[in-house]
Amino acid sequence: MDEPSSTVCAVAGVWSDIPGLLRPEERASFESAVVIALRAVEGAESAEAGRRAAAGLASLFTRRPEVADRFLAELAELAAEDEGGFSDDEAGPVVPGGVPYLRSLILTVLYATDRAAGRGAGTPGEGASAGSAQTGVSTTGGRPGSAFGGRRGPLVFGAARVGVPDDHRMGVLEKPARWSLRFRARPARDVLVGDVTALSREAFAERARTWAGAGAEREAAGAKDVLVFVHGYHVGFDDALTRTAQIVYDLQFPGLAVLYSWPSRGSVLSYTHDENNARWTVPHFREFLRVVRAAAGTGQVHIVAHSMGCRVVADALADPGHEPGPGPEAPLGQVVFAAPDVDAEVFRDLAPAFVPRARGCTLYASSNDKALALSRRLAGYPRAGQSGSGMLLVDGVDTVDASDLDTGLSGHSYIGDNSSILSDLYALVRHGHPPAERFGLNAVTRAGSVYWRFPARRG
Repeated sequence: MDEPSSTVCAVAGVWSDIPGLLRPEERASFESAVVIALRAVEGAESAEAGRRAAAGLASLFTRRPEVADRFLAELAELAAEDEGGFSDDEAGPVVPGGVPYLRSLILTVLYATDRAAGRGAGTPGEGASAGSAQTGVSTTGGRPGSAFGGRRGPLVFGAARVGVPDDHRMGVLEKPARWSLRFRARPARDVLVGDVTALSREAFAERARTWAGAGAEREAAGAKDVLVFVHGYHVGFDDALTRTAQIVYDLQFPGLAVLYSWPSRGSVLSYTHDENNARWTVPHFREFLRVVRAAAGTGQVHIVAHSMGCRVVADALADPGHEPGPGPEAPLGQVVFAAPDVDAEVFRDLAPAFVPRARGCTLYASSNDKALALSRRLAGYPRAGQSGSGMLLVDGVDTVDASDLDTGLSGHSYIGDNSSILSDLYALVRHGHPPAERFGLNAVTRAGSVYWRFPARRG
């Protein structure tokens, strides 16, 4: 691998560590300088110009004691891999019209899933170690090559690396043609998810404990917290990973990102299949949550659930199904039910049981949600995520009506697609602000109850 390529790979390898290595007031100027230098490397018109640009990029890291050792160690590891005989030809094709070494931020997302392993991965059993690796090369969770499919399996744990391009726009989940991911010594490939690595339960917990311990050394508030994302219906494993990474990136969440992925088939015609599996997975989610809370130490565990995933979370929290373990468990922070595909009356009945278990509970609803309108027709009863005259208002749950926002064609995925929702989520999860202290929400009183509404867009 040539010098510019190695330098860019090393930057990608250390980029996710920057928030923990630099003071917040230094990060913005440093990151801007790195982006400019990366563009100079990419735009170099000759080999010599590329080497000069790479040297300038490397100097940004080597002249800062806080990041120099980490950067140099990454370079050394890349050099060792090159000596082992890895060649660019082994990595597969590059995106047509793309450049092999475009800039991206590599995020690590831990995961737990009770999906059966797909054909692109070895089965991560109880004895899986931190070093056993699987590589997902598909962009959809149920197709050949993905780490996990849509059938039921044992509860397993692991870690994945997901790339977010440096020109990512808030609220946009870029598709394969617009992504160029860099994973250590491998050239960029048009995939959403990079390395997917199986971890034993113990290794998973240790990774989470290590992160929580390192969080004590960081200055950012919430660095020891955990954000758990639970996806909804019609979502494959890889798509769930990328959505988790995008939300974490857009929230600039300083803590640990974790995906809980239940066996959705990832097919529009598999609604009943997904309904059954959302019910079946609840004991596994409880078990997973015990592991995460025990490992998180003194941090908080926040949960963001979407659509049918809200059924999993509501059922599990309403009936934890276990006595507290011998050690302390991290408290539940904010629990967010986004566009919940849950029977409204069932949600109302469960709320008195789950509301006291968390620091706060929030429900985002919309009258423009076409997916929930269809779900209501199928089920015959209103959904908790629908607003309008019958909008669900429950004691202890802050209800936010997003009907006046542009929530896209289906009106269902706004938790990750709308910048106003993400900004509101930032104030909620990052700072714990109640609705009255969050920008852009108007209080509305109905029959003695208060809910919150985003103002209508003008012109």
